[in-house]
Amino acid sequence: MILELALVIAITDGDTIKVLDNNNHQYKIRLASIDAPERKQPYGLKSKQALARLIGNQRVTLDCPKIDFFKRHVCTVTLNGDDVNAAMVKQGAAWVYSKYYKGTEYYNFQHSAKSQGLGLWNTSEYQSIAPWKWRKMKKEGQSK
Repeated sequence: MILELALVIAITDGDTIKVLDNNNHQYKIRLASIDAPERKQPYGLKSKQALARLIGNQRVTLDCPKIDFFKRHVCTVTLNGDDVNAAMVKQGAAWVYSKYYKGTEYYNFQHSAKSQGLGLWNTSEYQSIAPWKWRKMKKEGQSK
């Protein structure tokens, strides 16, 4: 599915948004190839705010080749031709989601952000736990 100029109506967290298409149909969108800190995880709120600054209340284009387990469209989001998913990694607001990303460009952006100490790579609250590991720890902690 490709949506042209969908309006961003909500930022759920640093890698999930809600949009309206031109017919006022609402979609929940998961940004492809990145994983942002969870809301209750260190840097979670800052990641959400970074995404809001980039695309909040803007009209974006979505390229969504699949739907995930949670029925979210998994998309590359662009604003005026710029890759928003990549921008989140470039500014240190999200990790490359290595389980799903098969390219190299995002890794270069992540390495640069990390070496420059940008975003989550330069905060006292950051505890160097990738979101997928944090979710697993939380799930294991609840099952005990």
